[in-house]
Amino acid sequence: MQVFCRYAPLILVVLGTMVGLTGYYLDMVLRVSFERLLWLGATLLLALAGLITGRMIQRLNLSSLTDFTTGLWNRRYFYLRLDEEEARATKKKAPLCVAMIDVDGFKAVNDTYGHAAGDLLLSDLAAIFKKNTRATDVVARWGGDEFAIIFSETSIKDAHEVIERIRQKVEAKFSSSYDLTISAGVISLEPNQDIRDLLIKADKALYKAKEQKNSVITITEFIR
Repeated sequence: MQVFCRYAPLILVVLGTMVGLTGYYLDMVLRVSFERLLWLGATLLLALAGLITGRMIQRLNLSSLTDFTTGLWNRRYFYLRLDEEEARATKKKAPLCVAMIDVDGFKAVNDTYGHAAGDLLLSDLAAIFKKNTRATDVVARWGGDEFAIIFSETSIKDAHEVIERIRQKVEAKFSSSYDLTISAGVISLEPNQDIRDLLIKADKALYKAKEQKNSVITITEFIR
């Protein structure tokens, strides 16, 4: 379904063109009684309709997978990509890491400055996450003031370093003005590990980090 949505304009343009050219072929070669210009016009109209419809499908699909406030991917897309990345990591025997992030002190910001200011802060945080991760990483808004990141082909050490760098940047930018920081839990996929189990343990790591606040905890730093 995702493949169709991604290439919907091309698929529908090709299908429309094929339908139109089939009619033209019937008229030209088999001498079926259809007006040639009518078929050429129908071909162009079908191709144009396919292009417009395909782009609408693309936009609707994209809007269903993105978070309106931050512009990040949403949880639905996160799950879709996590399944794909897990299958790829297993096949290639490559590392895969997930980070769960929670914003410390966000409720106080909403209570003091209002939800509009809170939404702007979430957008600013999203920009920091995106700027400090790769294009191949999946950065998603998990919900509320929680975020999640999939690090494909990344060791636990490298993933930890990225999240730690993000934590420092958030602290430097928002700690003094809003008393706002982030806590994060980072975990790597183990052989034959279930995705649900992976996320549960990532959430446990996040819980440990939130106990300290403004910290990054990896799954190897505490006994499961």
